[in-house]
Amino acid sequence: MNIVIVIDLIDNLTNGSVMTARRFADGLRERGHDVRLVAIGAEGERDVAVKERYVPVLSEVSAKNQIKFGKFERARIAEAFKDADIVHFIFPFKLEKKCKKLADEMGVPTTAAFHVQPEDVSYNVHLERSAAVNNYIYSYLRRKFYAKFNRIHCPSKFIANQLDRHGYNAELYVISNGYDRDFRPPETRRRNEKFEVVMVGRLSPEKKQKVLIAAVAQSKFKDRIHLTLLGNGPCKKKLIKQAAKAGVDVTFGFLGKSELIKKLQTSDLYVHASTVEIEAIACIEAIACGLVPVISDSDLSATPQFALDERSLFENDNSAQLAKKMDYWLENEAERLKMGEIYAASAKKYSLDNSLALAERMFIDEINDKKGAHAGQEEHAAQEAQGAL
Repeated sequence: MNIVIVIDLIDNLTNGSVMTARRFADGLRERGHDVRLVAIGAEGERDVAVKERYVPVLSEVSAKNQIKFGKFERARIAEAFKDADIVHFIFPFKLEKKCKKLADEMGVPTTAAFHVQPEDVSYNVHLERSAAVNNYIYSYLRRKFYAKFNRIHCPSKFIANQLDRHGYNAELYVISNGYDRDFRPPETRRRNEKFEVVMVGRLSPEKKQKVLIAAVAQSKFKDRIHLTLLGNGPCKKKLIKQAAKAGVDVTFGFLGKSELIKKLQTSDLYVHASTVEIEAIACIEAIACGLVPVISDSDLSATPQFALDERSLFENDNSAQLAKKMDYWLENEAERLKMGEIYAASAKKYSLDNSLALAERMFIDEINDKKGAHAGQEEHAAQEAQGAL
């Protein structure tokens, strides 16, 4: 297939949706497809590297969360769409809206992914408790973008249920974003001088790294824990201050793929404290590397699906309970190592290869429906012509 993926930016390696798009593009190419990108930072020979679109105020706010907006360049994008079998959209912003209209005009089949959870938006404007605001965002996204599609990629059953509740009538394909096969357990797991606890994710209010720092401060093993928070975002300075005040040994940073795999393979425990999460590929990657997770049981997050029992779940926003769950796993090494192997096996159903096969099925379904509709229109037109004669 000739597949075009439209996403505002492709060059920010700390943005989860960007990394998902890059993995999908690379994986589809490995499976023999011609994949082109329309995005800021696209570098392929047949890609369309669009310019950045500046939106007063919004661009500044979005930049803190690793988002830039692409500018619609009709002639260049139309050239990329000309021989496309399908155009797939990652975000629901202005670039995607205009590209969707162009694809429809050109008769090219389209599908979309749902990666922008409304609660991510409301948390960053301090309105996370407003059901009215979140419901409005779901409704706005549906009316302005997703209602124009027959098929939507949902990274988890959780978000598919949310879309169904909010009146999204498209066919919803539950397809994990998929983890790279290079994420796997080490041949032997070393014993560290300190307990190595890690969390990966954007440093923003809804990801709740502050709860994890508070939990480490309350742990009976506080002085024996080294915490690593991997990611970037608007809360970094606050988190640094919180950790310093609490006396928590913490390292902040960002790691490339090979370094991240090594970090996960040499850590003792993974924590995912986020309140809002469409899937959390970072948690799957940690599990695939043989780490036992401790996950927030938030009802706005899909991540609890990865917990195999209650020992890996803690009450959302409850740092005291998180500390107790962490302490259990840290003091029970044999059980932690045994369950790490079981968790690694459980991750296999979320492999990128499996996700790519499901995505191909979604693309083919849309292409075949489009061909069927076009054939039906031609037949109807022929019948009308015969009637006129």
